[in-house]
Amino acid sequence: MSHKLVLPLSNIFETRGGVPRFNQMLCLALDQLSPVLDLDVTVLSQDDALEHYEEAGRPWQHARFIPGHGQRGLALRTLRHCAAERPDLMLLGLLGMTPLGLLNRPWLRRGYGFIAHGVECWNEPRLSRRFSARRAAFAFAVSRDTQRQLAQATGIDHDTVHWLPNTLDPTFDVPAGDDPPPAEQGLELITVARLWAEERKKGVDHTLEALARLKDRHPQARFRIVGKGTDKPRLEELARSLGIADRVVFHQDIPDDELAGYYKRCALFVLPSGQEGFGIVFLEAMRFAKPCIGGNVGGTPEVVEDEQTGLLVPFGDVDALERGLDRLLSDGDLRRRMGIAGRKRLLTHFVFDRFRERLEGYLRELLK
Repeated sequence: MSHKLVLPLSNIFETRGGVPRFNQMLCLALDQLSPVLDLDVTVLSQDDALEHYEEAGRPWQHARFIPGHGQRGLALRTLRHCAAERPDLMLLGLLGMTPLGLLNRPWLRRGYGFIAHGVECWNEPRLSRRFSARRAAFAFAVSRDTQRQLAQATGIDHDTVHWLPNTLDPTFDVPAGDDPPPAEQGLELITVARLWAEERKKGVDHTLEALARLKDRHPQARFRIVGKGTDKPRLEELARSLGIADRVVFHQDIPDDELAGYYKRCALFVLPSGQEGFGIVFLEAMRFAKPCIGGNVGGTPEVVEDEQTGLLVPFGDVDALERGLDRLLSDGDLRRRMGIAGRKRLLTHFVFDRFRERLEGYLRELLK
């Protein structure tokens, strides 16, 4: 008799953002594990239409896809599905969806769980979500830090939360760990991030300030910012006011192959954020053996090893960021060593096969 797993998710086929990237890999891993674990997987999306699944090339061989019609549509379709199918498990894509799990609990043979991605779980003021999180049978957290902060914020049993870090798409080619990095084209920094006004803790403004201080010491340094959002005009104005607008280029909605080219040609990746639950963009940079500068808070220190694969700086400390940028921009050998060490770390801990193995192990325990 097969086990039934229902998977309500917010969105899957967006090409940017850590959550949709994670959801893509989660669905792919579950699809591959379906025949191994005798799993009947049904994916329900809140925001993805059928054409999004079709445009992605119908990426799953076994899992079923049910398109979404917003929050209300997702709730109604999930209720109907659970009442009819009586699934063993429900895995919800976000902490904010856990009331939906509680609502369907009578139909679930073994309970529900959810994914904890980061800052959205670090401080949860809503009683309904804290209560429904505590009633969950399990949860997956993308970092140890998020695992700890989720338990503090909701009261969920720490042992109920399992570590399931992000991964890269297995279709991405990752060269051997000791292969030389792609050739740099000038001293270019790159940031890939959402640029929304409510997410100003990404540290893009701090990077602009640090770069302005270094413009005489490193006149060739350029800064490429990839992302979109309501904070972009403020950042553009900040670059102008700092006198470095001619050194900063903004991009948005670019395809993966174009972004890969920017990663290949850059000297280093920088995201001194104070709000990363993990930071999948660090893995994207490590794929091309690029050293990373990140914030020393959240899940970033679990991805970027300070002084080994990059540098970690306190969030908001522009002086420390300036020193870190100056150090890496001044030392090509250091960039190369850290970049190669980062790619080795990616191959050891964060490739898709490791992600799928971890998930398989957890599911075997849950389905006993």
